[in-house]
Amino acid sequence: MSRTTRRPDASVAKMDVKAQALAPDLEAIRRFIVQMIARGAIAEMIAAVLALLQRMRELNTELMTKMAAASRKRPPSETLHRLQLELPLMLGTAANDASGADKGDASTVLEGPPEPPVVAPLPQFPAKKRKLRHRHGRTTFPGNLERVPGAVARVSDDQRICPTCKRPTKTLGVKTTEKLTVRPCVYVVEQELRETCSCGRCHAYIVSAPKPDEVVPRGLLGNELLVQALVDHYDDGVPWERMERNARQQDVPLSANTLASSVGALIDRFEPVVEHIKERALSSSFTAFDATSMKVLDGQHPLGIRTGSLWLIEGDHQYAYFVFARTAEAQPIDDLLRGRTLASVMCDGSATNNCVERAGGRRGGCNAHARRRLVEAVRIGDRRAVTGLALFAQLFHVDAESKRLGETVEARFVRRQSESVAIVEELRGWTARMRGEAEPKSPLGGAVGYIHRQWSRLTRFLEDPLMELTNNEVERDLRRWVLDRKTWMFVGHDTSARRAADALTLLTTCRKMGVEPRRYLRETLAKILAREKDAVALAPATFARELAAEKARARTAA
Repeated sequence: MSRTTRRPDASVAKMDVKAQALAPDLEAIRRFIVQMIARGAIAEMIAAVLALLQRMRELNTELMTKMAAASRKRPPSETLHRLQLELPLMLGTAANDASGADKGDASTVLEGPPEPPVVAPLPQFPAKKRKLRHRHGRTTFPGNLERVPGAVARVSDDQRICPTCKRPTKTLGVKTTEKLTVRPCVYVVEQELRETCSCGRCHAYIVSAPKPDEVVPRGLLGNELLVQALVDHYDDGVPWERMERNARQQDVPLSANTLASSVGALIDRFEPVVEHIKERALSSSFTAFDATSMKVLDGQHPLGIRTGSLWLIEGDHQYAYFVFARTAEAQPIDDLLRGRTLASVMCDGSATNNCVERAGGRRGGCNAHARRRLVEAVRIGDRRAVTGLALFAQLFHVDAESKRLGETVEARFVRRQSESVAIVEELRGWTARMRGEAEPKSPLGGAVGYIHRQWSRLTRFLEDPLMELTNNEVERDLRRWVLDRKTWMFVGHDTSARRAADALTLLTTCRKMGVEPRRYLRETLAKILAREKDAVALAPATFARELAAEKARARTAA
């Protein structure tokens, strides 16, 4: 084997060896059956065969569990169809199920040949509407992009003569083909010019034009560079050191430390805007939140790195407020919510989120979390969980259809009352039945136990029109940070962690409002440096309204 050949995973190879070692000896089984028939011990033979099948079923379940643990936790697709394809070819009932022929005695078995077990058909979820495909063909670029004409490719002189008439040809026109390209990053030195005047008679009076406000007093980096670096670092995960390296490849003496500290000063300038977003998020009629980890350098910690928490609180699907907490406990969020009254709140079933009830909020549960536990049960071969997955698929189909039709919140609530109530009742009955059948410590037992404990929260969407079915929106907005933090691992200190949370607040809120972050930061920074103090005038919502009005005027003029 060459060095470049990829070797199979060691854990999978070990499981293959174990599976071969545990494979039954068919010849030995045949000899055993012949001997038992010759002795007339039919009942003992059947009992032994049933014990062998039971043991093989247990080994099969154990092997499927280890294979699921060896692979990644969540493959790209969790659709019900693909999960059914992952089920092993089990001919009997689920593991550890005491129902069926296992309870029968030898006399009932001897009455005739055993009938093959009946495998119930896998339930199916409603067919999804076929999405409209994009038209094939060449892409048409938007009209707001600058068109840069290139040099015209001329017909050569020998081809300008008509081969039939021997006369020169005339130009009919020029064919234009558009290609999308980009201009490379170019660093420039911006010169600031300020006039100075003096008295030509006494020479005692000298005056200079006032120096404009700067992000960093006497700083070396311009505003546009700081805006680009802020978005590149916190939105795209580009480390400061990589920006320094790219600049030095163009002979630009850019320091990573100077760039990081200057961007931090830029973030501090937007503190009034961050506070405005915070108040709007916490006072919204619908609030959703979740948390993930954030590692911070700490010289006092035994490991040198302390793990804090980054909370995301979203309000009315528009405002996204990130807040850093030094620990993973609920105390920082309790302090944040103290003196406030929440309305409709979506979060997962963690005990850390019990602060929602303490703040008077109507807490909803995430049905995606409940479904994910059933997915884990299916992946280890438990077919009983497929029915629950089918019911969740029907619930999600109702809300997906409402979203496809562009219905309002009120219309969606009416649809839920007419279509989702019956599905929820069927799910309730299935959960109650599985609680009596599933093993409490099995993945399916844990899944139905979670659904039972969180039932009032999971069904809150049938009582509150504003309540969402899942908390996936917040998790999607957290995903960008989770992916980007892998490139620079940790933040330097608590102040840097707070600035990272503020930057994510600005960038995520801009994206949720349909505003390009770089343009917002560039134009709003100019207002801040011009001594604008009104946080409402600086907010992304105001910028979004102004941008919409500008586009409307442009369409009217066109």
